[in-house]
Amino acid sequence: MQPLVSIIMPSFNQATYLNDALDSVLQQSWRHVELIVMDGGSTDGSVAILQARQAQDPRLRWWSQPDKGPAHALNKALQKVRGTLVGWLNSDDRYTAGAIARGVTSMQAHPEWMMCYGQGEHINAQGQYMEHYPTLPTQEAGTHQVPEKATFQNGCFICQPTVFFKAVMPRLLGPLDQQLGAAFDFDYWLRAFNAFPGRIGFIPTVQAQSRLHDDCITQRQRRRVAIEGMATLARHQGSAPGHWVLTYINEQTQQGVTSHALKQDIEQLMQEIRSYMQPHEWHTLLTELENRQYPLNA
Repeated sequence: MQPLVSIIMPSFNQATYLNDALDSVLQQSWRHVELIVMDGGSTDGSVAILQARQAQDPRLRWWSQPDKGPAHALNKALQKVRGTLVGWLNSDDRYTAGAIARGVTSMQAHPEWMMCYGQGEHINAQGQYMEHYPTLPTQEAGTHQVPEKATFQNGCFICQPTVFFKAVMPRLLGPLDQQLGAAFDFDYWLRAFNAFPGRIGFIPTVQAQSRLHDDCITQRQRRRVAIEGMATLARHQGSAPGHWVLTYINEQTQQGVTSHALKQDIEQLMQEIRSYMQPHEWHTLLTELENRQYPLNA
C-alpha cells in the first residue's frame, strides 16, 4: 500500500499565490496525499479559496483562526498529521512535478533517513525563475554527500520547501520554536542534524521553488533574519560568523538605504549580535566595517 504523505501549509493573507501552491500539491502524480492548511485568519479571500478547493478535493483539510505566527501554525498542523511522511510547503511556494513521489521513493530506498531535502530554486512574484537556491552539495561537487553540520556556519544550505521528514521526527525533536519569527526552519534543521547524524539525505533534483516577493519573510524581515540566524548558530554551535551582518548591509545598500541611516542601524545591530560572536570574529567584522566606511567603537 502506498504510504500517506501529509503536506503541511501555513498561510496568512496569501490569496495571490495560494491556488498555485495548492495546485502544486494536489496535482502531483503521488495521489495518496493529505494537504493540511493552517490559515492565520486571513481577510484577503484566502478562506473562500480554501472552501472552494476543499469542495473539489477532499484531500485538502484546512482551519482558519488567528495564530502566533508561522511556527505556531506549523506546530498546529503537525498535530493534525495522519501520514507517515511529512512535507512542509509555504502557501507562496510550489513543488515541482513529481516532487512528492521522489521524496517517498528516496525515503523508502534509504530507510535509515529521518529527513531528506533536494535542490531548490527562487522564483519571483510572477512565478518566473530567478536563480538556483545555494543548496549543498552542488552539482559541481560530483557527490550527493550531505555536508557536515559545521557547514551551516556559512549559511543555510537547505531550501525549506524541498524537505520531507518522517512523521515521528517532530515527536523526537519537539515543536518548532515559536519564539523565532524568521529562523524557525533554520533552527529545526540544526536540531535535526544534531539529533540524527548520518540520517539526513539529499535528492539531487529540483524539488521546489521558493517565491521571493515583497511580503515574504525572507524579503520583509532581513534584519530579523540576520539576528535570529546568528542567535540560532550561537545556540547550537557556540558562535556565529560576521558574514550575516555583511550580507544584511549589502541588501540594505541595494535597497537604497542612505549611509547615514545604515550606520545608525549597524551600530544598534552590532549591540544585539555581539554576544553571538567569538572575539576574533568580532574584531574581524569591525575591521571589515571600517574598510567599508562604517567605523564603529569597539
